Amino acid sequence: MSSVFSCFSCVRTGALSLVLVSSFVLVAVAGCSDEPAPSEPTKRVNGESSLGCGNADAPKGVLANQTVTVRNNKRTYQAVVPDAHDGKTLLPIVFMFPGSGGDGAGLRSAYDLESEAQGQAIFVYPDADRASGTWDLERGAENNRDILTFDAILETLSSSHCVDRKRVFATGYSAGGYFSNQLACRRGSVLRAIASHAGGGPFGQNVEYGDDGKLRCPERPIAALIAHGTDDTTVKLEEAQQSREHWRRVNACASGGGTPRDPAPCVSLAACAEDRPVVYCEIPGLGHSVWPEKGAKVTWDFFASF
Repeated sequence: MSSVFSCFSCVRTGALSLVLVSSFVLVAVAGCSDEPAPSEPTKRVNGESSLGCGNADAPKGVLANQTVTVRNNKRTYQAVVPDAHDGKTLLPIVFMFPGSGGDGAGLRSAYDLESEAQGQAIFVYPDADRASGTWDLERGAENNRDILTFDAILETLSSSHCVDRKRVFATGYSAGGYFSNQLACRRGSVLRAIASHAGGGPFGQNVEYGDDGKLRCPERPIAALIAHGTDDTTVKLEEAQQSREHWRRVNACASGGGTPRDPAPCVSLAACAEDRPVVYCEIPGLGHSVWPEKGAKVTWDFFASF
């Protein structure tokens, strides 16, 4: 994993974040040798067919240079449809969001979730808006072109392919990790779970914070996985810890460290609301990077449990 992307650090101003751009190299670190107990399986829910179910002739493979138009702005993305797509079998769909200055193709190369999925999901790699080069972490859904772009891509692929609308997932790195948390706050009725790597959030508008200073997301909470390195100097570890505490609170998890979960040093927070687990992975020695070798595995295992 030697691809170079751009990334950022966040500085809080009230409930919002200011994005500063820098660069990084993905690095490898040794994993812990502890062997935690395997996680308990999550109760599965019945799938929900999309309009594209029945279309056996839908294109497969790498669908490069795809576009949608959102408020007169053309947005680009890649989609990867496995050979398993037959127009009848419901397939989960996974959105993958790159860091600031990166693009979907670069994230696909560095964060190889497809290999873990082994052809059992549709993958989508959206590109950030060309003008900003990053994701909108401030505006609400109705005025947020990035969230509206997510909506448009999901509807486009759901109309052409057999998507399981009960298993829509989002994951991202750095700014893409922040945006995955934002989506979880704004599209909880659409997403089943998210996984954030080296990110933080979610944030909201001032009116969305209660008297206790806690964010009140407008849609229902969902399952979440948060992974972050202890040596990340670009996005501080405290950002991930705040994400963990947000999901702990809204998913009614118990206080405390949690139960060890494979791979180490991940933990499953205790006593979370049924079907809304929260997994937290704090990786010793890891800098600003997707967790080498284990990041893709822990993410796919989490998504595949639903």
